[in-house]
Amino acid sequence: MKANDLIKKYKMDYHVENGLFVERHYLSDKTGRADSGSIYYYIAPGEITQFHRIDCDEYWCHNAGSDIEIWSFTPEGFLRKYILGTSENAEPLVFFRKGEIFASRLPEESPDGSFITCITVPRFSYDGFELIEKEKMLEMFPESSDFWKLDCSV
Repeated sequence: MKANDLIKKYKMDYHVENGLFVERHYLSDKTGRADSGSIYYYIAPGEITQFHRIDCDEYWCHNAGSDIEIWSFTPEGFLRKYILGTSENAEPLVFFRKGEIFASRLPEESPDGSFITCITVPRFSYDGFELIEKEKMLEMFPESSDFWKLDCSV
């Protein structure tokens, strides 16, 4: 399926950090916050998602389309770079610990967008979501300045 077909099929809408998403599954519990949840997420060629931090663990699984570059800064301040996808240097699954700051991007020359599944444990909540502005990222992690350059070689 092409990206536009997937967007229509799943009735995806804009996400605050960029890209498109739709919540798909979650398991309810008695405390009010589900044990886990998942969304489908689409990122277009040349698109950059904003750095953000959440209060739960998150798995990103590549479903279709181009590989995607992900930059992550652990709570201890370590930089990690991943390629999520199916190419030789990519991983089909990436895991982020609670409290990691991360963002993703596709190179402008990507032939297609990237369609992924994000699974959170416990379920994602906007109460535990924080966008990190570019200026704050540069202050905390000066090496993050390279993220905004669309050369996705790692």
